[in-house]
Amino acid sequence: MTLSHYHVDPVTGFVPPVPLPSRLPGAFARWDALVPDLSALIRSRRLRGVLRALPVLDVAPLVSVGDRERALLLLTHFANAFVWGGAERDLRLPASVAVPLCTLAAQMGRQPIAHYATTTLTNWRLVDPTQPLSVDNARTIIRFLGGVDEDWFFVASMGVELAGAPLLPVVANAVRYSRGGSDRELAESLEAFAEGMGAVHAALEQVRTWCDPSTYYLRVRPFVTGWPQPGVVYEGVSEEPQRLIGGSAAQSALLQLFDAMLGVHHADHPAGAYLRTVRGFMPPPHRAFVEDTERNTRVRERAKDGSVALQGAYNDALARIAAFRDAHMRLAHDYIVAPSASGRDNVGTGGTALDTFLGGARRSTTDARV
Repeated sequence: MTLSHYHVDPVTGFVPPVPLPSRLPGAFARWDALVPDLSALIRSRRLRGVLRALPVLDVAPLVSVGDRERALLLLTHFANAFVWGGAERDLRLPASVAVPLCTLAAQMGRQPIAHYATTTLTNWRLVDPTQPLSVDNARTIIRFLGGVDEDWFFVASMGVELAGAPLLPVVANAVRYSRGGSDRELAESLEAFAEGMGAVHAALEQVRTWCDPSTYYLRVRPFVTGWPQPGVVYEGVSEEPQRLIGGSAAQSALLQLFDAMLGVHHADHPAGAYLRTVRGFMPPPHRAFVEDTERNTRVRERAKDGSVALQGAYNDALARIAAFRDAHMRLAHDYIVAPSASGRDNVGTGGTALDTFLGGARRSTTDARV
């Protein structure tokens, strides 16, 4: 399994190793011009009129990977800002956004809504271009209402990806050893994986540093929510409303890759069906990495029949994943359930019941012990 085949960088993992272009080609200057003023246009209730007045642009001139990713980044944010950026929701997305967005998303194998890849994986620029990428040297390219809480929430989420990047070659090695290595080699890979999960867990906790739970709940979360019933009509594309789930950390390939390597099976209810659905929101090479790992791994089978040391290393790796999921459950409670009125909101931006989904995913992890 070659990481480059899956568009995975050895340093930044699923995050692109270089920032997106700061501007699109000249024909798309009006899209770029909206970026610094997006939050002001939302606040003044002018955004919808501005977006409706845009011409319907042909995305064919966007040929480089960077330009296409930037265009998708902007258009998905325009779409969510249009739907949710008024006193009432507007479920008819104008052709000026809908046509280029749907065309580009279809060509790139992506979804025409703001999702994890566009809010987190590509939505960053370097503060100091002479220094490497880190959470302290990055800020988001585009924001809805703006402010440090929104900026940090997505930058810190990217930090989880960066912390997990060193584990991706470890995963690839573990899969390889599971098919042709010794118990000792496989155990050492699993031990390295368990040790590296500490940094991933610590990165998740950093979300709390600069993002206040109530601010997230009231100002950030509404804009990354999925389309409600009956769905959004993409004018100029189809009059049939589309229902799409909102941006969610479940759309990250990172944890699904770890599950795949360890052979953790999530039953259809409550977690498995949803986790398979959100793979459709991953960039296709990342999804392929997860699915190829799932097909090729023999880690759990080897651990079940292996040495005591191998079984211990396997169970320790599972325990680290379970601890990460515990932390994720606490975060979801603090940032969604607690700030809601009387703690009544228990639904994530992906549309799942938080306690059912996250609790079920954790149980699947602990049930995989050998």
